[in-house]
Amino acid sequence: MIDGTTRLLGVLGWPVEHSMSPVMHNAAILAAGLNACYVPLPCSPEALGEVVAGLRGMGFLGANVTIPHKQAVIGHLDGLSEESRFTGSVNTLYWEGDRLMGTTTDAPGAVLNLRQAGIGLDGKRVAILGTGGAARALAFVLARGCCAGAGGGRETFRLPELTLLGRDRDKAGSLARDIADRSVADTEVRSGPLAEFSALGREADLVINCTSAGMAPNVRGCPIDPAFLDARQAVYDIVYQPRETVLLREAKRQGCRTVEGIGMLVHQGAASFRTWFGRDPDTAVMFDALAAFGYG
Repeated sequence: MIDGTTRLLGVLGWPVEHSMSPVMHNAAILAAGLNACYVPLPCSPEALGEVVAGLRGMGFLGANVTIPHKQAVIGHLDGLSEESRFTGSVNTLYWEGDRLMGTTTDAPGAVLNLRQAGIGLDGKRVAILGTGGAARALAFVLARGCCAGAGGGRETFRLPELTLLGRDRDKAGSLARDIADRSVADTEVRSGPLAEFSALGREADLVINCTSAGMAPNVRGCPIDPAFLDARQAVYDIVYQPRETVLLREAKRQGCRTVEGIGMLVHQGAASFRTWFGRDPDTAVMFDALAAFGYG
């Protein structure tokens, strides 16, 4: 029941109609017996500042942030967690007193998703497709070699090589330099354009798509030519709508092992829930809610 004391949460994105975050979060909120409601918040890039001001004015408990706002939102916040200061990316807004803060749960969600799919990172050569907020968060954590794990623990690993591929060669190079300047690990970091995946990505053991290519409503998109994938590679797409993207479908045809992004959605969402409410959600309930909509 929604009443006069119901607390509000939401997800800012453009587009945001595809987001399944409201489905899984409202299921978790209901299961936990909390008086809150989570809604989609369509927000164009031009309106981002006004929307964040609206969250403040209406007393939102917090929010998630998705494509394309994970970096731009930083300029509208009062402070950042250590994780977001390190990665330069935000996917969760929360309060510390009267200060609206930003943090990121993307990378821990992705690492846990991969681990539960039976894919470890230690000793793996990884190629990341994209240079946006999720790619940036994941790239920094992979190069650093550690992130938050399940149950308050830590995931640790060492990557011998990390390749960053973006639509824009300069942006990929800039991200690689940022990592080299701020990382404490000895991972070799390379960069280049997506168009050169055939040369730069063929040696990767794991290919991770962090672009929006193939995401609803543009479901026919694919970030690379899948003909250049090798059967020994694993391919992970953090896009979850649709559940099987063109990239994953074609990777299967090439004999690759594939991992869908639905697990990342749940695990990064669970970390956000913990930030807002100070308690863990029932992730089984979240998966079940998504399954009822054809996911999970």
